[in-house]
Amino acid sequence: MDYRWLNALHIMAGVIWLGGIFMMAAIVVAWSQSRSAVAKGASDPLLEYARRWNRFVTSPAMILLWAFGIALMLKGDWLLPLWLGIKLAVLVFLSAVHGILSGSLRRLATGETSTVSLLARNAAWLTVVAVIVVVALAVVKPFSG
Repeated sequence: MDYRWLNALHIMAGVIWLGGIFMMAAIVVAWSQSRSAVAKGASDPLLEYARRWNRFVTSPAMILLWAFGIALMLKGDWLLPLWLGIKLAVLVFLSAVHGILSGSLRRLATGETSTVSLLARNAAWLTVVAVIVVVALAVVKPFSG
């Protein structure tokens, strides 16, 4: 596949994945702060919708982002320059945030808990900072001589 198409698909997957992270972060925080959680065992349509969206859109977009990114690394013959190493570390962090939000959604939807971790409560802001770092690194490619 052409490098430009790989790059376009990589960016599209990233935008979809990040949109899903922001959606999950907003729902998790709003739900946990509302204190009007439904009774244990009851189902909430918003939480269920967010979980389905995560399962069928956000998580596959994350997988595609990683796959296209690795393909770009191979196609570009990059030997892991410093900027890319930092970008990968930030993306591993974002993948962890995604996992934490997914778990929080599941626990809230099943009534296991009404409390949300500090990281999940701040996921939106952490994601904004991570996106700024990732985009700056990918576009400027500092430390590459």
